[in-house]
Order: sequence, then C-alpha cells, then structure tokens
Amino acid sequence: MPITVDWLDKVTDDIDLRKRHTNTLTDQLVHRAHWLENDDQSLIIAMFRDGQSASQIAKLIGQDPRHVRRRIKRLVHRLNDPRVAYVVEHSEAWTRSKRAIAQSLFIQGHSIREVTETLGVSFYSVRKHREAINAMSQANAQAKSKLRAWR
Repeated sequence: MPITVDWLDKVTDDIDLRKRHTNTLTDQLVHRAHWLENDDQSLIIAMFRDGQSASQIAKLIGQDPRHVRRRIKRLVHRLNDPRVAYVVEHSEAWTRSKRAIAQSLFIQGHSIREVTETLGVSFYSVRKHREAINAMSQANAQAKSKLRAWR
C-alpha cells in the first residue's frame, strides 16, 4: 500500500515558526568561541554546537557539573560583552602592549593582577589601558546607535 502524503504537512511546516527560527544567540556564541583559548572554546562548542549537557561535559573532563556550569556561564557573559567584540575588531591597529593587555583582560578574562604578573607591566598601566578601551568601546556603541537613529 503506497504511503500518501497529507497536503497539510507542507502547510504546517510553513506555518510553524519554530522550524524556521534560527538560534541566533547560540550561533553567535559558537562563532565567537574561536576567540577563546582551546579549553574554553571546546566547552562552548560542546554545549552550544554539539548539544551536550553540563553533566555530560563534566563527566568527559572529570570535573564537577556545577563548576562546568559556572565556567560556561562566565564564558557566555564574556562572549556577549560588546567590549570583547570591540577588542577583536579593533586590536590590530593598537600597539603591541595595548593589544596584549586587551586580549588578556577582555578575551581571556584575566584579572588586572593576573595581567600584571603575566605581562610584566604595572598595575597602573593595565588599569589605564582598561579604562581607555572601555571608553573607546562605549563611544563606538554610542556612535553606532546614533547612526541607526537617522535611518
């Protein structure tokens, strides 16, 4: 007996918006994951591209699931931070020291104290670079919002 296809199947697929909706936030996180270090990158990809749960990831890497969830939450907040996107977009034009400080602070998520120890620069210098990058990022965001207002 041949299988008949109901004419409503095609219509309901077109009507059902869940099937057409793209996961823009998860796609963005997976796309931005290559900015991170390898361990952090593999966590984001495992959760958001491969669909593994925090418990499954924790079993694979031998850590507590709560620790994995907390780490992923921090990574997601960092990847969604507009300052991180600003640093990635503009850091090639900066000096080598400013670029290293920005990448360590914003992309890798290190504290000011950790940056001073790893890069061998003063606390004052790192703080001033951070303040300057924050100001530039904020000015860039305001300029973009003003451009949108005129459209």
